[in-house]
Amino acid sequence: MTALVLWTVGCVKPDPSAIVQPLETTLGAAVPAAYFAATSMAALNGRASPCAAVATAPGSGDDIHVDVSLGAGCPPMFGPDENGTAVITGVWTPQLATFVMDFTGLSSGGRQMLVVGLAAMTVVPSDATHLVIAYGEEDIMVASGNTGAAGVEQVAWVVDVDTAGTDDPSDDSIAISGGAQTLFAAGGLTPDADVTQVAVGDAVFNPGCRKNPNSGVAAVQRASTQGGGWVLFDFHDACDGTADVAAALAPYELLITDSLPLAFLQQ
Repeated sequence: MTALVLWTVGCVKPDPSAIVQPLETTLGAAVPAAYFAATSMAALNGRASPCAAVATAPGSGDDIHVDVSLGAGCPPMFGPDENGTAVITGVWTPQLATFVMDFTGLSSGGRQMLVVGLAAMTVVPSDATHLVIAYGEEDIMVASGNTGAAGVEQVAWVVDVDTAGTDDPSDDSIAISGGAQTLFAAGGLTPDADVTQVAVGDAVFNPGCRKNPNSGVAAVQRASTQGGGWVLFDFHDACDGTADVAAALAPYELLITDSLPLAFLQQ
């Protein structure tokens, strides 16, 4: 009986949240980047929009300012019950734009988005129906105090937006490639260190689906003093808000063949 109990405990599946959340952050940043880049580019080009209002136009001598309000009459980004206004500022020409995006005023069903803003990104129309978005950022964080702590976050990804020749962002196809790396270390009586890496390969959100990518792969790896692991995700055609675990290393090997939920809103 003792052996049976130990075997059962040893086969309990681990909590996947620590390995899924970095992927949610990467995907949850790229989708609104595509949505608001497309709507802002259209509005700044002078095309009518049910969502976007140009508060400061190009040529005024100041940075452009576009307010994109979600809600009634505006195509949904992640789903119904969205409201609030995203603020997009930066520099714009028809051939090249640099945008900074603030999502703190947005919510869906009373919950804020997982990603609340994006620093400078470059948006380039590659042809009549495609936008290419390039985003890169490096943050260095140092905490004061007796323990001492420091962290580095590096993010770089490219998003290709196929607008299908319309100004409706809900019918866009969004392809994401890139990744992120976070390093954290803290001293004190119980030193702690953590490295998390995310790599996304051609993850494509089909038109009408923003719950999960419908093709492509992603890998997440963690190594820390509290444990680690590695998971390879495979994205499937069904729009059900999950991603399949195609391969994994300890302690996540028991999750292989599972479909894990993805969330792009704060819980």
